[in-house]
Amino acid sequence: MVEDPAEVEQLLRDSAARRASRDQLSRSNPDFDAVSPEAGQLDAAAVAELAARDPDAALRVLADAARAFDPALRAAARALAARLPLGNPRTGVADRPGVSRMVTRRDPTGSDVDLDATLAARGAEPHWRAAHLHTRGWRSTGRAMLLLVDASGSVAGDELAAAVLTASALVQRLRPGDELGVVAFWSKAVVLRPLSADPRVDVVVDRLCDLRGGGTTDLELALRTAAAQVARSRAADRQVLLLSDGLATESPDPVDAASSLARVPARLHVLALSADEEAMTSCAALASAGGGRVAPLHRPSQAPAAVRDLLG
Repeated sequence: MVEDPAEVEQLLRDSAARRASRDQLSRSNPDFDAVSPEAGQLDAAAVAELAARDPDAALRVLADAARAFDPALRAAARALAARLPLGNPRTGVADRPGVSRMVTRRDPTGSDVDLDATLAARGAEPHWRAAHLHTRGWRSTGRAMLLLVDASGSVAGDELAAAVLTASALVQRLRPGDELGVVAFWSKAVVLRPLSADPRVDVVVDRLCDLRGGGTTDLELALRTAAAQVARSRAADRQVLLLSDGLATESPDPVDAASSLARVPARLHVLALSADEEAMTSCAALASAGGGRVAPLHRPSQAPAAVRDLLG
């Protein structure tokens, strides 16, 4: 796992995504010339018009432009991607109270020892161990949400657009006391954003757009990294969203790692990128082991609805 900010920055520099020229963008995306008529320009009105006709096409052209050689165009595309209009993701959803509650924890960070729980943990063992200690402390009733982005293939086009839009949808769901983190993984697991209550998504968009990814898929490493991240949160409600086809190419059985999230405790949901039968079966198995559900995300524009479906 790579989580030190300096190491993350260095890794992103070393494995930066390839930049594209205007000519390459024009040839590869039929909508590019309409939204970027001149060098360094991105016509927001043209993007909005395209989004009204074909939201997935608009998302693709933004994802492509976000990797342009032209720094002005690249910055404009990323800024627009970070504030994509998603409607109101909270419609019909009751607010969760932004307060704390007293809970028992198996760690020494609480304010008081929970004697009953500590004695019960020791049971008939003849000697005390640190693992026996249970304390009482305040825990936020907020929600910790961790997005796991499968970057084992080429993180571009629909995959990049889906990741950016999912992150944006999660940011729009943040309420007081909530936290959001983002981890990208392939044969490595890289913490692009540690769990934080900061509602800004621009750093995540920048890092997703700069990430080349590739290589093999270590789902087991990804899920254990997710468990380590959400275990640090004081939120009572911890949710992990895996954006992937669910197919591991180089890892032990990820189902065991998915099951281990329940001990955090946390719940694993899967945003399934592929409609392939094998992929959907794998996604369903992971979600079932992690106590969560599966939502299809076969087009980037499905991201906001998929997030609402999984998180309520």
